[in-house]
Amino acid sequence: MSLRILKLLLSVVIGFFLLSAAYISHTIVERQDALKQVARYNTSWLASQAVSELTRLEQRLVALSVPGVRGVPDDLELRFEILLNRSNLMSDGEFQDFIKRDPERQATVQRLNEALVALEPLIANIEAPGAAQTALEILTPLETKIVELASAANHYGAQRVAEDQHELIRLHQLFSALAGGLILCGFLMIGLLGWHNRLLGRAHRELHDLAEDLRQTSAQLARANKALADAYEELQVRNEALQIQGKELRTQNERFDAALNNMSHGLCMVDSADRIIVFNARFAQLFGLDRTVQPGTPLSALVMQAELQGWEGADALRQICVEQQELIRSRRSASFIQGHPDGRTLAVSHQPMATGGWVATYEDITERRRVESQIAYMAHHDALTDLANRVLFRERMEDALATAQNQNVTIAVLCLDLDRFKDVNDSLGHETGDLLLKEVAARLLSCVRDGDVVARLGGDEFAVLQIGVTEAQASASLAARIVETLGAPYDLEGQEVVIGASVGIALTADGAVSPDQLLKHADLALYGAKSQGRGTYRFFEPDMDVQLQARRVLELDLRKALANGEFEPFYQPQVNIASSEISGFEALLRWRHPERGLIPPGEFIPIAEDTGLIAPLGEWVLAKACKDAMTWPGNLKVAVNLSPVQFRNKGLVTSVVNALSASGLAPDRRELEITESVLLQDNDATLTILHELRGLGVRIALDDFGTGYSSLSYLRSFPFDKIKIDQSFVRELSTRADCLAIVQSITRLGESLGMSTTAEGVETEDQFVQLRAAGCTEVQGYYFGFPKPLKELVFSLAPRQLSAEVA
Repeated sequence: MSLRILKLLLSVVIGFFLLSAAYISHTIVERQDALKQVARYNTSWLASQAVSELTRLEQRLVALSVPGVRGVPDDLELRFEILLNRSNLMSDGEFQDFIKRDPERQATVQRLNEALVALEPLIANIEAPGAAQTALEILTPLETKIVELASAANHYGAQRVAEDQHELIRLHQLFSALAGGLILCGFLMIGLLGWHNRLLGRAHRELHDLAEDLRQTSAQLARANKALADAYEELQVRNEALQIQGKELRTQNERFDAALNNMSHGLCMVDSADRIIVFNARFAQLFGLDRTVQPGTPLSALVMQAELQGWEGADALRQICVEQQELIRSRRSASFIQGHPDGRTLAVSHQPMATGGWVATYEDITERRRVESQIAYMAHHDALTDLANRVLFRERMEDALATAQNQNVTIAVLCLDLDRFKDVNDSLGHETGDLLLKEVAARLLSCVRDGDVVARLGGDEFAVLQIGVTEAQASASLAARIVETLGAPYDLEGQEVVIGASVGIALTADGAVSPDQLLKHADLALYGAKSQGRGTYRFFEPDMDVQLQARRVLELDLRKALANGEFEPFYQPQVNIASSEISGFEALLRWRHPERGLIPPGEFIPIAEDTGLIAPLGEWVLAKACKDAMTWPGNLKVAVNLSPVQFRNKGLVTSVVNALSASGLAPDRRELEITESVLLQDNDATLTILHELRGLGVRIALDDFGTGYSSLSYLRSFPFDKIKIDQSFVRELSTRADCLAIVQSITRLGESLGMSTTAEGVETEDQFVQLRAAGCTEVQGYYFGFPKPLKELVFSLAPRQLSAEVA
């Protein structure tokens, strides 16, 4: 009765466990569905895209008025269709819920729709006089409203995240309560198990007492039977003596049969008259023999019978017997491997016997050969792309070089790596990066001929072995085809990805005689292609090796330059347009080499970044710039550029703090400039560092704005103090209307976000006048002053620049 109660209680506890687990699973699934519902629409993204497309449409309308610009009407219609599509999306789904919360948002979307309706006939007849200007007048009043809508959408997304966090906290509390209940049930189950053990102990003692009574009764019966057993034993002695000999013989035969038939190898023994003495079960299984075959059957007769009756292994048995005939005649021992039409591979070991005849073992090694073949394949192929790996590529190169020398033909090696592949890995994840590498491998295979070898050497590095090249143009055509094919957009699970490729080409005609030399030449050519701006190809030239050696020498000198005090910051003025005064200076590093003289940063900064020397060098520049700024009059700011490599150093914030404290410079006089590539490498970690720097009071500027991967998204992710307009827009300001439109858009965007704007590369008075009219806050360039060392700095503008201000 107690055991039944115990089982009932255990069943109740287990049922509670199951119900709790089911409820927790239901809760998790319910929350996942809610999170999917939240993630289904991206309100802030849609609003920011509307801002971007509105700006692009205005740029095309401005460009339409520039003489000689072609293809603008078609592109204008495309931009209008994209903006119309964004407007339609604002009227559906979760964005509709967002705008219904505020009548002003509804009015903004309504005004956008009305503007698009009014624009449609103008876009269709955009080349008519005054149509472009009318369209611009319709769109211009919408800029501020759309930007405000994007800001509100961003706030709305943050609010939804906060609500989801609150719901997750509630689920956490519920989960904690369930976990506590489960722990309590666990203690209850432990107590029930203890009770169960006590009941089992009592039952065990009762069974022990009963067994003791049975043992005593059995002992009494045993004593009574002993007398009968003694008499019977005497009768059995004589019978056992007669059976011992026969039993020993049967035992030996059974052991022999057991050993023979449990061998992993097939075995067959044949006497000198070609009669089968014995064979085991594995032999019969290997060749599909009928087990009714008796010892004494001639082996040749067995083969004939197998062929006549169509046994499964008849062909294999006949082939092996033919192979063994020579061994039988010469009475040699040997081992050989034979493949068969049925796909099997058998290993045979033949051994003659001293009394004549022979014995052989047979092993099916088909699976072993398959595994060995697979291992060999894996050792020579890349696991991700299934292309040849570096080992197999080198072997094929050695074979091709040997053939090329004997037949006097040319081979080519093309080394290539992917441009912007790291950006894809960092922004979309390594799984997307792996999918991209597979697609790249497939495209490479489609570019080459049969007989050429494509290999993945590691990471995003690939190589192609082009065999039988008749002329260098064939390799150039292949390289151009690879660059074009790999540069086409990729669709990776709904994500559109665009990368590029750089290719280096080395030919055996260049004098390379070994695989290592040929690969080295191709690598040097690849380095040359990348230095030309990527997305192109180059052939190996002897000067490339000289340049590489020069780079290594420069690297060695660079390692000693900081300790030798060879670096010096030059300063270029930044001019505030409103006050017509110098507002600060940007620090630009120079290297005074003891032999080569002044070396510009474009030559040694990339080397410093590649070797890791940029960290101590950047720390020195931070401290030196702060110290120099303390000697300047007034509150002039000093700006220092930060390399993306410095953000991987966890001591960056400490370096800034130390530089400020050692010099006594006020934090608001220090300005740090970063490029958009900084945010690509590790967005969350980088933003954390930027917020720590902002917390110190340091100003943060976004340099080279408009030339990076996604400028607008970075302006949303961090509130920069300043936007620096890249000099590529300023350089053609007087000749291209689209550059002026872009500059105007950036200044308006910066003004609406509360960020100042600085235009770089100002070299003429005309550029300065247009930038001032466009609304820029500051300007910087050779027109106002060249970078100079500290002792040559002046802190006021030249008279001609002041007169330009007045004009």
